Amino acid sequence: MKNSIITIASTVALMISFASCKEDNSILIQKIESSQLELLKQDSVLTNQRNELSNLVFTDTSAHSGIITPEDSLLTVSVTEQNTLITRIEIIIQKNKALITQLNDDSVNPIEAEKEYTAHVDELELMKTQISATNESYETLINQMKDISKRVSDTTKVK
Repeated sequence: MKNSIITIASTVALMISFASCKEDNSILIQKIESSQLELLKQDSVLTNQRNELSNLVFTDTSAHSGIITPEDSLLTVSVTEQNTLITRIEIIIQKNKALITQLNDDSVNPIEAEKEYTAHVDELELMKTQISATNESYETLINQMKDISKRVSDTTKVK
């Protein structure tokens, strides 16, 4: 009986020591996951804006008869900028997912993982000015389109 208690106690102690040897990466994983939420939010906003602008660019092409207006060029440039930002954000999201998987599997050094995560955060910070500029450009274009459609409806009412 005494031997069984000693065996059980030593097994429990051994299990606890193995568990404590494994690094706790939960704080870093939580940081990465919270930044993932911000990235997904930015990605969603930009994707919705791009879709709306794409609808404006590719709607009613027969009325233009092959002539590209300055408004069409601005819309196309804005959509291109959004595509670039969306792609960059999606790459960071994928890299962060890989980091989380590696941290969960203990297949990466946590210090190196934190450095890589910090690089992703820094890249996102640098992108924020571009994202803001793209959002402002989007708002300007949408307001211009509303003004144009309002003027067209006003001239229709006059006739």
